[in-house]
Amino acid sequence: MSQRQTDSTADKDAHDWITLHRLRFPEPVSSNDRVFPVVDGPDCWIFGPHYDVGPDGMLTGVSDIWGGVGIWHSRDAAEAMVAAPGDAMPWLEETVTAWHCLSIPISHRGEVNWRGHVQSGNAVRPAAVDPGGPLIVLTSAGFASRDAARLPTIKRFVAGVVEVLDAYGTHAANLRHAAFRAAFGGRDGFTLSLWHSDEGMREAAYHPGAHRTYVDEDKAGLLSDRTSFTRLRAIDSWGDWDGEVLSSQA
Repeated sequence: MSQRQTDSTADKDAHDWITLHRLRFPEPVSSNDRVFPVVDGPDCWIFGPHYDVGPDGMLTGVSDIWGGVGIWHSRDAAEAMVAAPGDAMPWLEETVTAWHCLSIPISHRGEVNWRGHVQSGNAVRPAAVDPGGPLIVLTSAGFASRDAARLPTIKRFVAGVVEVLDAYGTHAANLRHAAFRAAFGGRDGFTLSLWHSDEGMREAAYHPGAHRTYVDEDKAGLLSDRTSFTRLRAIDSWGDWDGEVLSSQA
């Protein structure tokens, strides 16, 4: 789905590289029963099951679909991860489909706990120059507390994520979308959306609609305690996303 871009700053490691991974197992896997080792190499690794909402409105932590995000300081290491992900994730042998992508972050803002502590505006180092190409968006959200008084808000947030992604699925510019819970360490989960164009993403996300409504609520302090937003350019990808090959290499 992407084309390789030339970035004069890349070889100097002046920014981070981000790898994205979406896996499907033949049967649902529970994050309570299965512990996957943290991948060696990236500065930061987030991995967890896709959103599955239980009867109580909370995430079950069980899904046949799992997703991962790696933040790397080295382009060579990030490229190696995408070229041979099974070396770092031996559980790929268990999956029935898998998709992997190398990307460059071009903007990042907000607060996120992806490293065991909350970072504000500096969790990802974006490139100074946008190389252009297909757009991917990562978002995250977190809560300072999960006590009983906070649960109704968390449930509303979870329902809102599902509603927004369903709405994205009806938009012509949206190629793919997913949401994942972090499976370890109380880290923030993430949503992942792939877009045909920047303009299409902005229309879907910021024109009147489900996402705009929840963004306004969040800004008013009615939903999460922290959020982050990262835009990426897809550089190289390969693999199968539920029966459709999403692969390219320049």
